[in-house]
Amino acid sequence: MTFIEALSLLKPYRRQMGAIMALALAISAVSMVTPFVNRNMLDEGLLQGDTAVVIRLVLLLILLQVGGQLIEYLQRLLEIGVTNALGKKLKTEAFAHGLKLKPGYFKEQGFYKTISDALYDISNIMSIASNSFMIIFVIICKCIGALIGLVILDWRLTLFVLLIMPVKLWLNAAIRRRAEKRSRELMEDNKSYNAWLSGILSGVIDVKLWNLREKVTSEYESHVGTINRSSKKLSLLNARNRFFTAGVEFTLMNGLYILGAYLIAGGRLTFGGLMAFITFTAYVLMPVNVIMDLRIILRQISPSVEGLRRFHALEEERYGPGLPFGDKVSVIEFRDVSVTLGDREILKGFNMKVSRGETVAIVGDNGSGKTTVVNLLLRLCEPDEGQILMDGIPITEYNIEDYRQRFSVVYQDIHLFEGTVRDNITFGESGDIPYGGDEGLRFCTEAIESWEERYETQVGSDGGKLSGGEQQKIALLRALYRKAEILVLDEPTSNYDKESEVEFRRYIERDMDYDFCFIVTHDMGVAEKADTIYHLS
Repeated sequence: MTFIEALSLLKPYRRQMGAIMALALAISAVSMVTPFVNRNMLDEGLLQGDTAVVIRLVLLLILLQVGGQLIEYLQRLLEIGVTNALGKKLKTEAFAHGLKLKPGYFKEQGFYKTISDALYDISNIMSIASNSFMIIFVIICKCIGALIGLVILDWRLTLFVLLIMPVKLWLNAAIRRRAEKRSRELMEDNKSYNAWLSGILSGVIDVKLWNLREKVTSEYESHVGTINRSSKKLSLLNARNRFFTAGVEFTLMNGLYILGAYLIAGGRLTFGGLMAFITFTAYVLMPVNVIMDLRIILRQISPSVEGLRRFHALEEERYGPGLPFGDKVSVIEFRDVSVTLGDREILKGFNMKVSRGETVAIVGDNGSGKTTVVNLLLRLCEPDEGQILMDGIPITEYNIEDYRQRFSVVYQDIHLFEGTVRDNITFGESGDIPYGGDEGLRFCTEAIESWEERYETQVGSDGGKLSGGEQQKIALLRALYRKAEILVLDEPTSNYDKESEVEFRRYIERDMDYDFCFIVTHDMGVAEKADTIYHLS
């Protein structure tokens, strides 16, 4: 990552950056004047014993100090605003991009790890670099003013200060390369931890059932230890950089005292002038240090920048403009569809043609490809060969959100969001839930309406306060509430009791009102209510 690339991130905040630069100029003006006031106070006040001059110049120094602090406060206020806005923008863009990615990426790494890695990269970039990019404007302005002041005071001392710079640059170049290596190691350790934690979070019940607490705790301790070691190496490298830099500066400052003594003895420099020169020297060294530190920082964040670029390069689903849908879909067709996962064929040459008004059941043993057919239909995966068509048009030609809007789905792995039963059925839409008088759905609504808070009952994290059957019934009510054209049910009765299974079959047979209905099931009692049954083997 170059400095120009880093600054390009700040383009949307030109107005704020302009104000920050204006304040930087004001701060540099205050900084440039202060050493000359100090010089006059020493030469014309303290050394001459003139109390009135000392008092007047001390009051001026106080005014300059208060004014400078106020300006720096205002600048910091603007910096925080820009930093927070930029961080929010980058994280929101990354999260939105993550939600648009093709689902296949999440099968490889999981959504949590994919997003966590990207957010870690952004946090790493922002925490290390944001303040350094902001402060660089102030430092550069101070440096220009200080160099002018140095030359005014004494060109010989100025030359001595400039000659020390190559030593600092050489030290910086040596440390910069190592900083990138250490930062890359720390990034990989954090991403390895995210992958491990993603698996543990999704399997915490198994950790309990198989008494893996001690094993998992030991693994956690190992991951944290690895991260701490990498972080320690990077911190110590930065500490060594500061140590050597401070040593060079200490030598320089003491050398200035020696040279200054000769100039004072020769009458070519006053004592106050030497003190002012030393103050200006600090103003010059500070930007040099910041710029060199910034080069190290850019090396440190380079792995995160590369990781973020790779994340944003991942292919999204088709959210752009697509073909418009007609009023009604007449035919859905799978034509010679094949899917391979690794070296295993899931589907081979699969054909299915379904007309509007038809209910289709898909049955078969575990691993025969039933859920894969549903995933293909919902565009959660893509065929390796063949096509899926709606009225002769490949479904990939449609905008993905417009396409999925035509489906209501009860998935095999049910997820309920934190909130109430109503929230999980309507997703925040206002209005009544239209199931009170539907006798066909009493097997779903009866239990809910018997609870004290009815549809305002909290479901808990991932529906944890409800039984599996209750979760499945809420998922069915959610699907029916959407009123889409195509209903997809993946093992819809797997957690039902016998009575609910019977009632569900009656509902399929008598009350189901969808243009298309696809049911994946092991329950032949449900399958027999369909118009067509596809057996997969």
